[in-house]
Amino acid sequence: MTATDHPAPLGMTETYRPTTLQRLLPFAIAVVIPFVLGSMTENMWFGWKALIIAAVMAVVARMAWSWTPRGELTHREDMRLWRTPSDRSWAAVTTFGLLVLPFVLASDFTPPMDFPWATWFTVTNQVLIFALGAAAFNLLVGYSGQISLAHVAFLALGSIVGGVVGVQWSGGNFWLALPAAAVAGAVIGAVVGLPALRLKHLYLLLVTFGFHFVMMLAWREYLQKYFGFVGIRFKGEASPRIASWLHWLPNIEADANGEFVITGQFRWYWVIMPITVVSLLFMVNVIRTREGRAFAAVRDRDVSASLMGINVARSKLLAFALSSAVVSMSGVLGSFYIGARDENSFNVETVLNYAVIIVVGGFSSIQGAIFGSIFYWVLPEWFEWAREEVWLIRDIDFLSTYASEIDVAIRGVLVVIILVFKPEGLAGIWKDFKAWVSRSLTGSRT
Repeated sequence: MTATDHPAPLGMTETYRPTTLQRLLPFAIAVVIPFVLGSMTENMWFGWKALIIAAVMAVVARMAWSWTPRGELTHREDMRLWRTPSDRSWAAVTTFGLLVLPFVLASDFTPPMDFPWATWFTVTNQVLIFALGAAAFNLLVGYSGQISLAHVAFLALGSIVGGVVGVQWSGGNFWLALPAAAVAGAVIGAVVGLPALRLKHLYLLLVTFGFHFVMMLAWREYLQKYFGFVGIRFKGEASPRIASWLHWLPNIEADANGEFVITGQFRWYWVIMPITVVSLLFMVNVIRTREGRAFAAVRDRDVSASLMGINVARSKLLAFALSSAVVSMSGVLGSFYIGARDENSFNVETVLNYAVIIVVGGFSSIQGAIFGSIFYWVLPEWFEWAREEVWLIRDIDFLSTYASEIDVAIRGVLVVIILVFKPEGLAGIWKDFKAWVSRSLTGSRT
């Protein structure tokens, strides 16, 4: 890699190494400023807050861009997750955006045309939960090529573990249910992955589909034995709480009884977002490791991978275990967030929804899981708002009479358009957009 790959800004030499403080400062600003904005008085005009947010984003992006190593990169620098100016700028802006988003959604802003501002908080939390499960699904299907329909089965497994550890146990704890579900998912996932050592493609799909029905039977038996036909309630005494020694954190004010219970969209966001971000970064780093490269080799040609010295059996079982662990953890997270699960909470259609998410978002892409989840959750809300408030559209009775059917049809048409014109999915479109922005800022025409 040469200095031409990382053009130095004006006033800097070709080989440039920022100090540790310079590298961390943009991210420190991105972390601190959202809480400062959130503590501002409510009588400040929303437009001023928006201008401040835009200005801070520009400053953070510029600082992260400028203070990036340039020139000949060492091996250690080349292996970093964000090694180019563009990567670091987008990472800093994303960090700022994730932290300022809940304060924006929780504001008293009233958008024009009765846009459902408060509804988007729920959509955001659902997108994060689904992105976690979809990324794990993509890790197994997209990156390692192991076709599976057992995804929903592990969501149910996570709910069972959440019910046992987080509800039934005396003093049940949500924070213990998360790692317990991850361990249970990894163990069961490795067992389910055993047929992958002998079977491929349609045969493996049928085996995992069979496990789906086995787990659905176990799920119904568990519900009827311990909860009857009403299902599990993850609210009330089972709601997660923040330990008292963490009450010093920003925006954490204990209730009258001295506890801080996770209720409401704002509080849940601060639970869901960190778990999702950390899990996604973990999967991204797994893909970058030797084992992650082995996943791709086994997916493309397992016989050739074996001749190269890769332990194919180990790679397949590890892919199943990692994916199942994260999926089970997302099952716990989703169950406690929704607050209840019953016999009809898990079905085959959910597997197809996750498949649409990773295909539209981008196959073999962790970012694709995020964009696919946004596509899946945002479009229906936008369609519903448009039918009720947008001029001309709201006057067409046909659109309201067959709302659900039309939503599915439009979504299907958009899926076809995306796959035909951009097979890399929404993640590919995002990658092209970032490249265009980078070329525009550097003045490069290549």
